[in-house]
Amino acid sequence: MFKDTKRQIVNCVSKGKFKDEAGGIIFDAAIIMPLIIFICYFMLSTILTIQHEIIMRYALDQTAKELSLIIPLAEGISSEIEQGSIDNLIDSILPGFASEFRQAAGDLAGSIFLQNFLQARIEKWLIDGANRLKIKMPSDQRQIILTTISDHSLQLKILYHVKTPWTTTEKSAVSYVPVWTKYDSKYQLNNESNDEHGEIADSIWSEHNFVRGKYFREQYNANLPFNYPTICRYQAGEITAVRSLDLTAPSYDSSEKVKLQLEQEINNLASFNGSERDTGLPIFKITSADIKTRKLIIVIPGNSDYDLSSQLFKNVETFASNSGITIQIDIRGNSYRYLPKPGTDNSDKNE
Repeated sequence: MFKDTKRQIVNCVSKGKFKDEAGGIIFDAAIIMPLIIFICYFMLSTILTIQHEIIMRYALDQTAKELSLIIPLAEGISSEIEQGSIDNLIDSILPGFASEFRQAAGDLAGSIFLQNFLQARIEKWLIDGANRLKIKMPSDQRQIILTTISDHSLQLKILYHVKTPWTTTEKSAVSYVPVWTKYDSKYQLNNESNDEHGEIADSIWSEHNFVRGKYFREQYNANLPFNYPTICRYQAGEITAVRSLDLTAPSYDSSEKVKLQLEQEINNLASFNGSERDTGLPIFKITSADIKTRKLIIVIPGNSDYDLSSQLFKNVETFASNSGITIQIDIRGNSYRYLPKPGTDNSDKNE
């Protein structure tokens, strides 16, 4: 009997120890498991972030290289280069967008073509980068922002999101686009040899589309991002688009071509009903309800063969009015890109 009692006591003690050990294991697991989950989450987030950064940077760098070539190509629109050659080249890059590229003659930065170009090329290189890393990029509301850093460089930035099973984090990647130009606004404005703003207004027409567009945007107080679609300014319900057309260029050798280009600019502004793009203004996004009036400013050189009082411009004004747009045509300087400058000898100018 004594032995049985002893055996029972030993069993009870053993069961108590087992329960204590089991409780200790559960307690340890309760402490360790969240730590393990946190470490796994941290590692997963780090891997996803690094993968996204690599792919985004790769896509931006490739697109920036292509854009640096597209910018000078835009000059071919207004030059003697065979239009078919330009169309074929653009179609090889973006099939079906050659007509939009031709419409970018007024301002490449704010053109529909540039928006589609950036979206399409970045998307292409994102897919290519993801395939190289053998991963799948999740769908995302990415935003592409193109801003001017100087007269010689642009910043190409993309805002994107890194998604994990628990959180979504906003990130950004940046690349830079060289702008090949001799124009320097700081030098021009401070150079006493220039005849105030007259020489600047003349010289800007010798620059390519991108630089010229940037210059006139600043002249008319643009307050929207550089590559905001169609318009460059929003103020108290009025949207404004600024376009510069060098009417001395061979591509405008007939009034019909000028008329078609101006009507296209009017149609683009008339059809603008807002954008999902951030404005950087107190009004975060522009919707159709925010638009009360529309204004189109066309800047042309003063030495073209076209008279502002001609029937051509009267018809354009009527077309704009019927489209609900106020059109303003301003003359700024003279263009000597395609015409000789009268009374000026290049050798004297360089002395």
